[in-house]
Amino acid sequence: MPRIRLAFRQDGPARFLGHLDVMRTFERACRRAGLRPAYTQGFNPHPKMGFAAPLPVGMNGAREYVDLELESEAPAADVAAALARQLPAGLTVLGARPVEAGGSPLMGQLGRAHYRVTGRAANGEKWDDERLRAAVERFLGRAEVFVTRRTGKGTKKKDIRPGIRSLRARTDGETLILTMELAAGGGGTVRPDEVLRALREEAGLDLVGAEVWRTALLSGDGRLLWEC
Repeated sequence: MPRIRLAFRQDGPARFLGHLDVMRTFERACRRAGLRPAYTQGFNPHPKMGFAAPLPVGMNGAREYVDLELESEAPAADVAAALARQLPAGLTVLGARPVEAGGSPLMGQLGRAHYRVTGRAANGEKWDDERLRAAVERFLGRAEVFVTRRTGKGTKKKDIRPGIRSLRARTDGETLILTMELAAGGGGTVRPDEVLRALREEAGLDLVGAEVWRTALLSGDGRLLWEC
């Protein structure tokens, strides 16, 4: 069956939608747009759509991806335009292209993600670029960085250092800007809030009013998922 890959931005009020709500919103938008998605078999059929990665509630997504399987061929540009007219504020279609049917799902190809975090130093503490760089270098120089994760069975300690592929920090006036590339997908996923927590505990860098954007989703070999 034909498959269309959509790129979309999720921000504004839509950043507070949970992943299941985003899935239902796309499903309803498909119906209102007159698209005919393919459905799974069984007692509870649902549209065949595969998102690259759930976006945590409160986080903005600059370029998220979803693959839609359709019952019949349709130009990707027409699918994008039809959905763009039906999606609510905060979910903006950026592009669409056909992808090979039967290929690997987006989630299975995901290996890395880029994030951009902006915020202010807690308690009005002063940080300049030199101090930030030194703190980040010391942080990255650690062989292990443990954080506590909640699981279905309680909490456990997790070493996130192997999943922090890069981390940079700079200032823009009173604003602190952090960019990071983190492991994503599978059991090695590291979340930006975990890095921020570890920076506060290990390096004394405490951000308040942080705004987080997921800016790119990449495969394990560093290609944008859009191109995979």
